[in-house]
Amino acid sequence: MTDRSLADPAAGGLGLKASIHGPIAAAALLFLAGIGGWLTEAWGYGLFLVATLLLLAGILVFAVFVLSKSFDGEHLTGTYRWLLVLGGWCYVFAVAALGGFFVHETFAGRMEWQWILFGPSVLAALVVLDVGLYRLLVGKNRATWERYGHVISREGSDPAAMRRTLMDDVIMHRSLRSVSGFRWLKHTLIFWGFGLMFLVEVVAVFLREGIPAFGLYDFWEDLGHPVRMAFDFAFDFTGMMILVGCILALVWRLKVNGTELQKFSDTPTAVFLLFVVVSGFLVEAIRIAEMGATPVHAASFAGYAAALAVPGLAGLGGAPYEALWLIHVLGSCAFIAYVPVKRLVHSCATPMGRLMNSQKGLLAAKKEASLKGLMAGKRP
Repeated sequence: MTDRSLADPAAGGLGLKASIHGPIAAAALLFLAGIGGWLTEAWGYGLFLVATLLLLAGILVFAVFVLSKSFDGEHLTGTYRWLLVLGGWCYVFAVAALGGFFVHETFAGRMEWQWILFGPSVLAALVVLDVGLYRLLVGKNRATWERYGHVISREGSDPAAMRRTLMDDVIMHRSLRSVSGFRWLKHTLIFWGFGLMFLVEVVAVFLREGIPAFGLYDFWEDLGHPVRMAFDFAFDFTGMMILVGCILALVWRLKVNGTELQKFSDTPTAVFLLFVVVSGFLVEAIRIAEMGATPVHAASFAGYAAALAVPGLAGLGGAPYEALWLIHVLGSCAFIAYVPVKRLVHSCATPMGRLMNSQKGLLAAKKEASLKGLMAGKRP
């Protein structure tokens, strides 16, 4: 391989020219089989697990490709492309299988109304998120890749600079910290709180729903099980990170109101996210209060503390609890779909831009190609 652009247009995006008609037909068959009652939910969760493992492996191989020159580039390129494509299609297959299964269960009268509303809502939110991020992070940069992709090579890259930028600006956000410690703290709490909570939920979905679907012991129903308690703690810890980050963001917004720094604030996002987190803690507190708020709930420390501190929460069970649960769940789905709309998307776009700007040699090659094109009287 000549180690050309990572997104060579001539190579069909990820470099795989296989027709999509076959995978789409397979997804449709899985959906119809689920509707017909020929698939159990284990099919969907099994495909979900395979998709997750393939995507993680693809991301890992891609990271090795861009952060090091120690391995054969051609072999790594083919490997990560296939892993990502196969993982993506397995994800589609999982959604199709689960969608068909739950439609079948709904028609059979075995689905509660809350889950009937939740399923389409979370699916729509994920589709909007995926499409929105693709358009912002890939679609808007496609023209640049098509014009300058031929000058971007692995040989001309600087993996050491990429690794430094990854650690300093993507993981630690040191550039923002050098500007303002307060802004760094609120940004880090929201960024890592939301990101880690999302990852925890992805794993929890499989453990909570997939393990029983395979006929294995449903430890999630055991509130004292160490794995269940670890996830309860992780949800509350990341939720508190987001809660504190949102409060700091609103305090900072008041502080900079009417100044030049106001343009860096995003009050609607902070308020929206704060509402989702607070409603989630209330749902948890009511559930714990209804169950008696015993020490077995202590891993869910925020909800447990609220259940002990606020009298009368146990009386909000039944219809009020279900209504609040639905508001929280639909609000969470709406926020996921909202991510590509406002400044929160810059949490993804800005790190990518900093990673690209760390490649001085590639940027110089791009500039040279642009100047040659201008001097030749044509677009490069």
